[in-house]
Amino acid sequence: MPVTRKDAVRNRDRLLTAARRMFAEHGHDVALEEIARDAGVSRTTIYRNFATREELAATVFADNVAQIEHHAAGLRGQPDGAVRLFDFVLDMQLENRGLAQVLSSADLQWFIEHARRIAACFEPLLDAGRAAGVVHPVVDVDDLMLAISMGESAVATSDVAQRDSRHKRAREMLHRALFTR
Repeated sequence: MPVTRKDAVRNRDRLLTAARRMFAEHGHDVALEEIARDAGVSRTTIYRNFATREELAATVFADNVAQIEHHAAGLRGQPDGAVRLFDFVLDMQLENRGLAQVLSSADLQWFIEHARRIAACFEPLLDAGRAAGVVHPVVDVDDLMLAISMGESAVATSDVAQRDSRHKRAREMLHRALFTR
């Protein structure tokens, strides 16, 4: 197995952080060179790690799914775990607003697999939430996944002030529909 230099790992992490921020602030068509500049690395470094904007966005998205899985594991057994994970995912959507547009040409099977992984995170949390009376008894994982998509649509606007307001309103509405508290 090849040894990865610490500075290469650090640069890759900086690129992913910058990409999240730049996609959210500037939308899906931000130039890779701008992301490299924001990360404090050279153009060569970004192209060495990511050949295209789509590859970078896919890596950010896959990293987001891994973060969701990690967060869900820490919420197991908590009665409000489904609510807390739902809010975590909604916040992640707001922070990654331009990401979906970059990935619109990604392979459908790739999206399905990642959606399946996210749904699997919610299953045990929903069971605990329903048993504790925190989640409405009829709510299932498909309802949550649909609600997440609805939340994403609510933040699709480019006006920051309106986006934040819509995010808050969408969260409140979705909470009323899915959760008892």
